[in-house]
Amino acid sequence: MSPAGKLYVKGAEKIIPNLRRLMTWAREHGVPVISSADAHAPDDPEFQHWPPHCVVGTPGQQRIPETSFSQPIVIPCRPGAFVLPKRWTGQFIVEKRTYSAEDNPNFGAMVDALRGRHAIVFGVATEVCVRADVLALRRRGMKVDVVTDAIKPINEVAGRKALEEMVGAGAGLVTTSKVCQSPELAKVP
Repeated sequence: MSPAGKLYVKGAEKIIPNLRRLMTWAREHGVPVISSADAHAPDDPEFQHWPPHCVVGTPGQQRIPETSFSQPIVIPCRPGAFVLPKRWTGQFIVEKRTYSAEDNPNFGAMVDALRGRHAIVFGVATEVCVRADVLALRRRGMKVDVVTDAIKPINEVAGRKALEEMVGAGAGLVTTSKVCQSPELAKVP
């Protein structure tokens, strides 16, 4: 998100106001937020393909303040770390070692527990993490919308192709304003 970041997505800071607006809307309406966060070891094999980034315990692994709730529940990337909450409120951070939250062995149990809910997906990068998570959610039968003014691609052409693929898999496209003006999305079963 930041030009100083190891995997900076050019122009990502321009979507921060929409990220803030979406997170504020979710907090104010009691809508649970499932976030993902890379959680790499210093010698992670992923660093053969990407520069070292999001090493556990470093400032680079922290979420930006605009996408952070106080006292989130962190779900580490190890089997059995997910405990079904009594109430789906607040922020749940799914740690991952690859670009996909599906990498976390708790992802399936979480999605199964959320069956019937509507996922609103946003963040960076469109053609990498956003694409992977949207497709994973669609494969598991979840209704998914991608917030087009709250995502940013590394490469514009690849980003457009990723959006086409997500739509082809059944995802919808929405804007931040549409989400924040949709009372039906705030109804959490």
